[in-house]
Amino acid sequence: MLDCLRDMMKSVKDFFKRDWTLTEKILVMLCCVMFGIIKGFLMAPIKKGVSLGNNNGNIYNQLEDDYWLDEEEDEE
Repeated sequence: MLDCLRDMMKSVKDFFKRDWTLTEKILVMLCCVMFGIIKGFLMAPIKKGVSLGNNNGNIYNQLEDDYWLDEEEDEE
């Protein structure tokens, strides 16, 4: 495990010592970050959206409402 971390640190140091311009180095780092973000979105466990609420069982379904407000207006 420590050997892997040492190799990774050596690779990072070698990357910054390369004969590239600062712009090229920033572009490579930005591409790596963006690739990580896209990979994270694609591999995220949330596939059906986010549910907001406490899910205590209180449900209001407009499709089964039968327009009870319309009935009150007809009575007047």
